[in-house]
Amino acid sequence: MPSLQLNNPLVQNVIVGIILGLGPGIYVAVTLLGAGGGPANATQMVNTANSTLYAVFFLVGWFSGSVVTTFGPRLTLMMGTCGYPVFVGSLWYFTNTAHSWFPIAAGAFLGLCANLLWTAAAYISFTYSTEQNRGSYISMQWGLLSVFSTLGSLIAFGINFNASKLQVPISVYIVFIVLMASSFFIALLSIAAPSGVRRADGTSIAYYPHEGFWHELKNQRQLLRDWRLLAMFIPMLGSEVAIIVLSSLNSLYFNIRTRSLNSLMFNVMQIIGAVGIGILLDNRKVPSRRTRGFISILVVAIIIVAGWVGLTVWLYKNPLDPLNPPLIDWTDERFGGFFVLNLIFGINLVIYQVTVQWIIASFTNDPEHLARFAGLVKGVLAGGVAAAFGTEAAGLSQRNVVAYNFSVQAVGIGKQEDNISPAEKIHPEKVDSQP
Repeated sequence: MPSLQLNNPLVQNVIVGIILGLGPGIYVAVTLLGAGGGPANATQMVNTANSTLYAVFFLVGWFSGSVVTTFGPRLTLMMGTCGYPVFVGSLWYFTNTAHSWFPIAAGAFLGLCANLLWTAAAYISFTYSTEQNRGSYISMQWGLLSVFSTLGSLIAFGINFNASKLQVPISVYIVFIVLMASSFFIALLSIAAPSGVRRADGTSIAYYPHEGFWHELKNQRQLLRDWRLLAMFIPMLGSEVAIIVLSSLNSLYFNIRTRSLNSLMFNVMQIIGAVGIGILLDNRKVPSRRTRGFISILVVAIIIVAGWVGLTVWLYKNPLDPLNPPLIDWTDERFGGFFVLNLIFGINLVIYQVTVQWIIASFTNDPEHLARFAGLVKGVLAGGVAAAFGTEAAGLSQRNVVAYNFSVQAVGIGKQEDNISPAEKIHPEKVDSQP
C-alpha cells in the first residue's frame, strides 16, 4: 500500500518525529528533571550551558535553511543528531568532576547540531504536508517527541522513585545516551530524498533543484524584507520559554523523585496538547483557515494567562531561599498547586509553538521558501530560549523571571492574529536528482 511505503510523506514525517523523540525528546526529559538531573547547586551551570546552546542555535538559524537545501534533509538530520549524546555525556561528566567547561562546550556544539536537526524536521513537516493537514504534520512531530520525552521521564521516575540522593544515578545518563545515539542510524537508514517522496496518489512533492550554497545565503537575506516574518518575531521568541521556567523551579523547589514526577506529567500533557492543537488547526468542520487560526489563538491565550498568573500567585505564597532549597516532596501540601500549574505549562509549550509554526508555514507552499522559514523560525525561537536561560543564569528572582517570560508570550499572542493568511498554490515538479 502506498501509505505504508518508506517514501510516503506521512511515513517520512513519522520517522522524523521518532528521530526528534530520541534526540530532543530525551533532552527535554533531562531538562525537566532540573539542573540536568544534578543537585540543585548545578542549576546555574546548566542554565549557563543552555544559554550558550541556544545562543549558537540562534546564530546558526540564519543560514540553516540553506544547509538543508544544499545537503538534503537526510544528511542534515544525521549531522543534527550528533550533539545530543555529547551534551548528556557532559552532564554526566559534571556530576563526577564539578568542572563546567565540558557542559558549556557541549552546549555550543549541541546548538549547532540542534538547529540543523530542527530545521530539517520543520522542512519536512512544512513541505511534505498539504494546506489541509499541515497542522497535523507539525503537531505530529511534537507529539512523537513528547511520547519519547514521557518514556524518558518514566525511566527516570522509576529509577528515582525511592531515591535518597539529590541527583539522578549514572544509569539514567547511560540509558539516555544510548537512546540519543540511535537516532543517527535511523536518519541514515530511513530518510528518503525529497525527489523520491510520493504522495498516496503517486504525485511528487514540490521540489526545486539546488542552485548553490552562496545563492541560498543570498536568498536567506530576503527573509528580513518579509514584513509577515518580522511581525512574527516576538511570537517566535516566546515559543519555548515555558520549559525553562518550569525546569528551574523544579530543581530549586523539589526533591529528585518529585522532580521526576513533574517531568513525567509535563511530558504527558505535551502529548495531549499536540493531539488537541493538531485536530483544532486542521478541523475540516471549520472550513475557514483564518477562523481555525483565531480559535486556536484564543485557546492559547487562555492557557497562557491561566498558567503565568497562577504561577505568579504560587511563587508569592512560596518564597524561595536559594541557600536553603525546600526540597518539597509530593506528599507536601505545597506540591498540589504547582502540580496543576505544571500540567498547564506542559500544554502551553506545545500548543503555542505549533500554532506559531502553523501560521508561518501558511505564508507559502514554495519548498525553497519554507526551508528558509524553517531555519529562521527555529533560530529565533532559540534566541528566546537563550534569553530565558540568561535571566535564570543571571540570578534574577523567580518572580522577575516569570514576569519577563509572561510578557514575551502575552505580546507574542497579540501579534499572531494579524498574520493568518492563505498560501499560494505551488505545483509539484519532477527532478532528476537530490543531494
